[in-house]
Amino acid sequence: MPGEKILIVDDDNQITTLIEFILKKEGYSTVVAHSGEDGINTAREEFPDLVILDLMMPGMDGYQVCKTLRTDEKNKDVPVLMLTALGMGKDFEKGLVSGASWYITKPFESQHLIKRIKYLLELKKKESL
Repeated sequence: MPGEKILIVDDDNQITTLIEFILKKEGYSTVVAHSGEDGINTAREEFPDLVILDLMMPGMDGYQVCKTLRTDEKNKDVPVLMLTALGMGKDFEKGLVSGASWYITKPFESQHLIKRIKYLLELKKKESL
């Protein structure tokens, strides 16, 4: 359901701007963090419905962020969609092991991203019933 809040965690301003544009066009509300630490703090303050998370960031990487969110009582059930340039099988597996709900590689198609977001949000609603 559009209007849901999506947290975008990526250190690349061009990527966050692009994703924000795509999501707002679909009616989603967005919040942006540019580091892993800021992503965790923002998730704790904003209570997003879904997190889009880059893996390669200075300081705390996306794997660490995801693991931390999974241990946070308020965010443990929030879907995490990893969106990254790391496309090897081992990266995908490590992402899922760290708690990611799904994994998309960059470059990405906007319609594929939107479809996956809608699916994960719908799945979250069904699981909370």
